[in-house]
Amino acid sequence: MQWNHSFVGTAQEQYEKLDLMHKNMDKQYTDLGNYFVFDPRKISVEEFFGDLKTFINMFQQAVKENQKRKESEEKIKRAKLAREKAEKEKEEKLKRSQLLDINAEGDETGIMDGLLEALQSGAAFRRKRGPRQAANHRRAGHAMTNILAKELMQEDTPTQSKLPTKKQRLDDTEESNVESSESLEDILEAVPSRSN
Repeated sequence: MQWNHSFVGTAQEQYEKLDLMHKNMDKQYTDLGNYFVFDPRKISVEEFFGDLKTFINMFQQAVKENQKRKESEEKIKRAKLAREKAEKEKEEKLKRSQLLDINAEGDETGIMDGLLEALQSGAAFRRKRGPRQAANHRRAGHAMTNILAKELMQEDTPTQSKLPTKKQRLDDTEESNVESSESLEDILEAVPSRSN
């Protein structure tokens, strides 16, 4: 009988605790229904928490998709900026090379202007030239000097002498070479350097 009495007392205590917890849960569920604006008597706890779990999963998936979209947009933006930067550098390089470019038709009118502008801007010092390119540019300077010197010499020489001097024959050879050549490189190769 004592064993029976102790069982009833323990069970009754546990029942009272469970009943109190159930009432507390019902009250909290009713408060939850008021907060989320639904009728707790029509929607069961299982349905509500199932819907809540579905919403959470969909929300997390949407956050991940938004993050991926943002990253892809940033990649596209970086690629676009890099492409624009490369195009800008290419245009600047083309402009610099045009400053140093000498007319292919043999017209010497803009050579000195181009060289002076390249020296002032510093573009002439930024480019690394191979030995052939450097020699061609040195010859361009010698060519201009020799052409100017030749014109001055022709003005100073008397027109009375009938026999051409060695200098005049060299000038005539240079002149015929200059007239027959089509590119500046041909002109530069035809004109003797200053050391000669």
